[in-house]
Amino acid sequence: MSLLDDLKKEAETLKTSDDADAAQARLEANYRERLRPAMLSILHYLSELTEQLKLVDPDVKVGYALPGIGLVSELHQGEYIVNADSTENTKTIRLRFTCTDDREREFAVKPKSTADETRDFLETQTMRYAEWPIRDPQQGVVGLNFQLAVKVGVNFIFKADLEHGAITLLVSNFHDFKVEKSVVQPERIDEAWLDNLGNYLLRRRKNLYELEIDDSNKAAIRQQLEAAKKQREAELEAAIQREREEQEEERRNSLLGKLKSFTERVEK
Repeated sequence: MSLLDDLKKEAETLKTSDDADAAQARLEANYRERLRPAMLSILHYLSELTEQLKLVDPDVKVGYALPGIGLVSELHQGEYIVNADSTENTKTIRLRFTCTDDREREFAVKPKSTADETRDFLETQTMRYAEWPIRDPQQGVVGLNFQLAVKVGVNFIFKADLEHGAITLLVSNFHDFKVEKSVVQPERIDEAWLDNLGNYLLRRRKNLYELEIDDSNKAAIRQQLEAAKKQREAELEAAIQREREEQEEERRNSLLGKLKSFTERVEK
């Protein structure tokens, strides 16, 4: 390789390194200006919320459907814990709590194939349990009895996504045994949004993002929609009428043209 090729390669390497450094600097600047304030607001709110919940411990009841067992209701939601990777440059926040049965229950699950699925599920959810077989008259195992106090671990994880300039929210085991993902723009994190988050966590509202509207506002919105619908219908009718008038005008002009042409030919 010639000297010139060596210099070109070295220059390209330096340029690539400079571009990468500049891109990283832009991401960090975006984090400091937009994401960091929002993440700190979430962290401060959840920290204060969990402290108050430890004192008040509201009676939040919830039910979960367990495979092979069915719906287990009257689970108490509590034991709220929040932590973060940093209290100054927060990029990950985790809120954990549990939904727990106040007593142990016994569940008979049949057939054996379904009972095996139930056991696998309890293992994946790290629920402690005891089991013993259900036998038929021939002493064959046809199912399993499970004894356990159901305990479901719920997680809310907020992550600052530097690349996309947004906050990713991962929620596991809140409504069901699944992971839900959503993306929140940092500008949305204000006092109202945080209040919605708190009510959502305590299951006082069904959706975190959709606004709950009272009856009076719903009536006003319906009136606005009806007025808008009538306006669109009127505009459409007016457009149809204009089109009819234009077509009629074209027809008259066409007839006049034909008549003029005929008259000119007769005069000649």
